[in-house]
Amino acid sequence: MRSPAPITRALAALGLVIGLGAIWNGDGAFFRPRLHLDLLGALGTVGLCAIGQCLVILGGGIDLSVGAVVALAGMTFAGLQLHTELPWPLAATIAVAVGAAAGLFSGTLVGRLRVQPFLATLAMMVIARGLARFLPELAGQAASSRFIPPGSRDPGFWTWLAGRVGPVPVAAIVLVTATVTVGVWLQRSVFGRHLLATGHNPEAARLAGVPTRRVLAATYVLSGVFAGLAGIVQVARNVQGNPSAGELLELQTIAAVVVGGVSLQGGRGNLWLAALGVLTLGLLEKVLALNGVPSHWRLVIQGFIILTAVLLQDRQR
Repeated sequence: MRSPAPITRALAALGLVIGLGAIWNGDGAFFRPRLHLDLLGALGTVGLCAIGQCLVILGGGIDLSVGAVVALAGMTFAGLQLHTELPWPLAATIAVAVGAAAGLFSGTLVGRLRVQPFLATLAMMVIARGLARFLPELAGQAASSRFIPPGSRDPGFWTWLAGRVGPVPVAAIVLVTATVTVGVWLQRSVFGRHLLATGHNPEAARLAGVPTRRVLAATYVLSGVFAGLAGIVQVARNVQGNPSAGELLELQTIAAVVVGGVSLQGGRGNLWLAALGVLTLGLLEKVLALNGVPSHWRLVIQGFIILTAVLLQDRQR
């Protein structure tokens, strides 16, 4: 008997969570459209990082540095806006470039120097976290200080990014636009085909003429870019640059990709599956919160769900 396709399993998991929410609805709060729109906005940071994480995993790697890069890029953006008064387009460009540079460092270690992805991105995680905590010193503040707007006025761009277009949070629009753009690009581009080939069998892909090293390096650079964007979104939503931001984000993104059905072995899956995983875990967190489940038990429940998803993947191989 053939097992269900990954998309079927991902949709079934999402449907199960929706069913649970409909039953334990928090006195009707689950049925309010605004709650789900707010959820999409709240998922902006983890969702953007999950895009990059999905690309890395499809190539057969893993990125443990995304949370620390979010903190570093966010601190860069906030510091440039608040302490040097750079216009937001320039500050945002530099912050994204910082994320890309972090990804290039990891990608070079993995793609060129053949360092194990776990070790390469673990090193980048520690480096990025340390730099994020050092940046306040450049602004004359104590190490690990936060960058907070003075007074009660936030930079205009922060207010806009944390706001809404009609009833829809701007962060949700950014997330959906990025997901659709990258998802379509992966399906229709040569890079997308090369990425899946590299993740499925790197040696066979190399013999077939696929530039596997460049493909691997590119996935880490893209992961850094999306972590940089996520850092900007998080700064705007939290109205501060926080060097401790993004903690456990690497685990959340890996969990979303796995729950969505993307293979941790690489070469099997797509971005749509990862997006479903982000939505499923985000909605589950909301359902548990609506019903007063303590945060520590929410982590335990999510951990068992992730374990189940991994075991199902192992069974498919």
